[in-house]
Amino acid sequence: MDTSDQKRSPYDRYRDYVLQLEQAGKKFPVNQFGAVNFSKIADECGNRRQWFSESAKKVFCSQGQTLEQVIAKDIHRIGSEFFAAKDPESLAVDMADSKSREANRLRVMLEQKSKENELLREQVERLSAELRLLRTSAQEISSQQDLMIDSGRSFIL
Repeated sequence: MDTSDQKRSPYDRYRDYVLQLEQAGKKFPVNQFGAVNFSKIADECGNRRQWFSESAKKVFCSQGQTLEQVIAKDIHRIGSEFFAAKDPESLAVDMADSKSREANRLRVMLEQKSKENELLREQVERLSAELRLLRTSAQEISSQQDLMIDSGRSFIL
């Protein structure tokens, strides 16, 4: 965009863009949802994308039409590109593939979590056994200490 484009109003740049589309026999670009792609239009005419929504209710032409009305009229006159919809069978295949990938991912996660769970169970068993041994040892030491206090003798078993 050269400096002369920057000095022109966004509306003038938009009008020039529409004129270029008409002369080239092109249509307004659309996004993946089939709606007019204002981001692409803004890029191509050197405007901010927000300008379209911010100025939608402003009157820009001598007939008293708002920008929104001017754009709707231009779209109706020139038309817009369209993406051919996929056939239902390919949509079903895509959805099945997506679900299959998700199921495989969840299966792998389940296997990982099951292994983790098993390792944690083994660790709990080992620690429980160790705790029982320590409690038994502590009881023996406590009983030896009580015996030593009562008799005054030291026993080491």
